[in-house]
Amino acid sequence: QLALHYPTITIRTNQTPPTAMGKQKRNKSKRGSKQQRSSKPVSGDVATSSANNEEEKGASTIISKIRHGDPRVRHAALVGLSSTLFHSSSLSAVALKKQRQQHQQGHTKGGAKKTVMDASDETLLRALSERILDVDIPCATAATGCLSNYVSFYCIGDTEESSPETEVASEVMVPILFQRIQRSLDKIVSLGSQIESSIASKTATATSSAGAAGSSAIDKMFAFNAEQWFLVSLSLQTLAGLIENFPSVVERVSVSSLSTLCAVIPLVEKSIQLAKNSTEERNTDCILDASSNASRAIHSLLDDNIAIITSIQPNPLTHIVTELRNTIANVSMPHMTRLHASGALVSLRKVLVLNEEINSSRGREYDAVIAAVKSCTDDTVIDLLSNLFESGDNNQNPSQLVLRMIELSNKCQSLKQDEMMESQIVSEVNARKEPARMIARRQKELKESNKVKAENEDMVGDEKGTMLVEEKDGLEKSDATESQLGDLKDELDGVVKSWRELIGSYKLALELIANLCSGREVLDDDIEDAMYPDDDEHMWDSDDEAKLVSAANAASAMPSMEMTCSPSERDTFVSMANKQLLARILAFFRSWVEFVSKLNVGVPALVAEDVDELLSTCALCLGNMVACDLPSLNEPSLKKVIMVGDQETPVTDCLDMFWWELVAALSPNVLDGPKAHVTSVMLALLRHQPKVRTIVNSTVLDLLLALITQQYNADEGANNVQMKCNAISIIGLLCSEPHPSEVNAKVCSALLERLRSPLSSASDDSADREKTKQSLVIMHDILDVLMDMYGGDDSHDEVFNQQDILGHFQRCLPGFKRRIKKSVTHSTREELDTWNETALNCSRFIKYKKEG
Repeated sequence: QLALHYPTITIRTNQTPPTAMGKQKRNKSKRGSKQQRSSKPVSGDVATSSANNEEEKGASTIISKIRHGDPRVRHAALVGLSSTLFHSSSLSAVALKKQRQQHQQGHTKGGAKKTVMDASDETLLRALSERILDVDIPCATAATGCLSNYVSFYCIGDTEESSPETEVASEVMVPILFQRIQRSLDKIVSLGSQIESSIASKTATATSSAGAAGSSAIDKMFAFNAEQWFLVSLSLQTLAGLIENFPSVVERVSVSSLSTLCAVIPLVEKSIQLAKNSTEERNTDCILDASSNASRAIHSLLDDNIAIITSIQPNPLTHIVTELRNTIANVSMPHMTRLHASGALVSLRKVLVLNEEINSSRGREYDAVIAAVKSCTDDTVIDLLSNLFESGDNNQNPSQLVLRMIELSNKCQSLKQDEMMESQIVSEVNARKEPARMIARRQKELKESNKVKAENEDMVGDEKGTMLVEEKDGLEKSDATESQLGDLKDELDGVVKSWRELIGSYKLALELIANLCSGREVLDDDIEDAMYPDDDEHMWDSDDEAKLVSAANAASAMPSMEMTCSPSERDTFVSMANKQLLARILAFFRSWVEFVSKLNVGVPALVAEDVDELLSTCALCLGNMVACDLPSLNEPSLKKVIMVGDQETPVTDCLDMFWWELVAALSPNVLDGPKAHVTSVMLALLRHQPKVRTIVNSTVLDLLLALITQQYNADEGANNVQMKCNAISIIGLLCSEPHPSEVNAKVCSALLERLRSPLSSASDDSADREKTKQSLVIMHDILDVLMDMYGGDDSHDEVFNQQDILGHFQRCLPGFKRRIKKSVTHSTREELDTWNETALNCSRFIKYKKEG
């Protein structure tokens, strides 16, 4: 959220000119009254038209103020917009409403009715874009801030390419933003030269009166410089958001524009050094923010953008790679700046190195820059990522940040409650002259019930034994409370910002590693979906079986999808192994799995969501790392023993260590959310490293079965279901290996128990849609595993007959199909296709077992 340090201004869109005093005013009032008495009722259409005219008039008034010749009027209007229509909370609420409307409308024609003063109004966006180039810097900053909030909180990433806001974003905003950035950079360079000469002159005349005057001039120039950097940072943030949310924007960015972005970071270094050379301490936060936003914009622009990368000539490309490498290696830069620069380099690597190994189409003049990209990735980028997960951010302790966040939040809430209580007491005392004893008694009871520390009130008693609040003291105390509350909110905002930056840097680093380990999927063509030619209906009919069989036959004729590993990727994997990157990320994963549990306090929703997203990203990263078969998996383990519960488990190689670290993470005090991510990594490890299946013992098997059969936790919801589904899939993989009948019977009994549980056997009433959908997900996984277990020739027939699995299928399948039909309105096409295919397989399985 952008915090604009300007006063909040309320814009009155329907102002009327003041009436004249005297007789004219009275006559006007009389005429109005007469007309009002003789007026007829207004029809609904006329009233609606009148309201629309008033809205259009208000919108026109605001836009005219934005384009007003007086900068004070422009600034007031822009600040008013930033605190109302373009405030982050307003934009988020409108975006959420927009998403819900789009979901309800589905693929029907026509969009939701948009009010005249919607944030995406084309005329309003054009007017704000014009003000980005305003000669008055506060006006330009306020306008850019509004658009930055619009891009960050309103744009939802699925805007139609032909929509007016898309046209404004690509045709208007992007060119103007690049002009603004270039103008501000030129001004910063000019100011830098002036500051350098002024500092030199001040040093020469430090003892004279001219030296004091020079200090004042230098302070002003530094203030102007910071103002320009703040505007550059906002412009870059807005530009990066446009690139990420509007694909058409990328087409408007040329190689020369990319050079403009690359010129920001070297200038950042010069400005920071200039601030350090100053005799006084200077705030460089806005300069560092500009570096982060610049590298983010470069990263977003180069990500999967083959067209612009292939259009860059060797010399400019070499310059870009050099600047990126210097930025990554610069330890004085923020983590996000260095990580986004690493992401830009990884994007270049994908096109220049990996694609070149498949299809060599470049001349020899590119050999040097290709070698530079490869070397920088394997050395500089891997070093940065490895050091980040070895030592973390030394300046921020996540546990302390969360505890401080909770402490400040509680203080703010307490002050608000005290302020409300004092206001209530003041009004009651002054209105009713209530006796002091009754006031004190009620205040004490309220304090005790809320468990808030009691505070004494400054009151003055009168001769009759009643109490009157002294107005002057009350006002002073209210001002003091408001000031204290404002300070607490500012500190809380700072703590939240530090937390978000910390989590954001970890997520970005994990995404980079996941991309480096993603490999390339070789598949000639996508299989054409033969089940549903359109999205209008997802119903089960008599022709579905033939359609699915046809699609399955087509899929079997296609080449299988496999992961390929090029020589450059193997070199990168070796570099990761040399830096022990897998072991470090695994330790990082373990620490965050237990993070919330170890705090032993109720964490804010913001923290819980961020931790869940971080664990999800880390699980994806670890899954990719085990899929690419890193050399370190077969090397000796740095640890010799892993504590699993209260027992020591010996380990030999890194594969053993990996597995038992994950098993140890499934401790009873860990919540279902982290357990869902742990079981996800376990599933990936078992799937891509079959050797691990041989080290699973009966204790681990019992632990997995307990996760499946444990009571459904409604508080955890989707996390609980995901954990169960992962455990079910793990059991399916383990049962694909030879195992005794006793183990098979235990597994079958647990799966059937889950299939008969209330979650999987919910009534056909669709009131609880989410639970119905979750039951479908679990039933689908269980049925798939059971068919795999007993679909072969040698598949423990005695257990199959003893457990009456065929009878379970026959009783379960009709309800499963009915639920699929009832889930059409709140499920995706992919989900429905998967469930229908499972239903078809169940029908074929029943037929096969009956005939056998």
